[in-house]
Amino acid sequence: MDDADLIRGTLAGRREDFDALVERYQKPIYAFVYRFVHDYDQAADLVQMTFLQAYTHLGQFAGRSSFTTWLHQIALNQCRAAHRAGRAQQYVPLDDVSEARLAAAGGSPAPDSTDPGWKPALERQIARLPLRQRSVVTLRLFSDLPFKEIARIERISENSAKVNYHHAITRLRQWLRENES
Repeated sequence: MDDADLIRGTLAGRREDFDALVERYQKPIYAFVYRFVHDYDQAADLVQMTFLQAYTHLGQFAGRSSFTTWLHQIALNQCRAAHRAGRAQQYVPLDDVSEARLAAAGGSPAPDSTDPGWKPALERQIARLPLRQRSVVTLRLFSDLPFKEIARIERISENSAKVNYHHAITRLRQWLRENES
């Protein structure tokens, strides 16, 4: 069943259809949220709140974007609310990101990416980024979303998403070079 069928079924009262949506998207949404809070329990709580929000507001899902984009937007809003409340740590783990993926996204993360210490250094630098740049980088690199979808989630233009990404990558490169010296 595709997402649209499951959404219609959920709205018709079939709870098992929403359970299927949760099953389908729970892992990617959890991975996305965890990259913001770097705390397993808090990420689980935020994911639960994300799906609760999605369930309660499913009738408002207009289908102008994909269901996964809509879920990412809800999850990002939950992360921002937690951040504002001071409950979130500003830390982005990179354990599951391949060096090739980072290189393809804008160059080598550090001049010597064979050094096992480059990931923690990059994680610290990503955590320093302004929230919008951090979210654009995370959505692009870790959730593999196109800029058009990132723009919808962030409620900005596609060009603004690209600019934020470019500024974030430029800052990261600069900060990493400074840390080398």
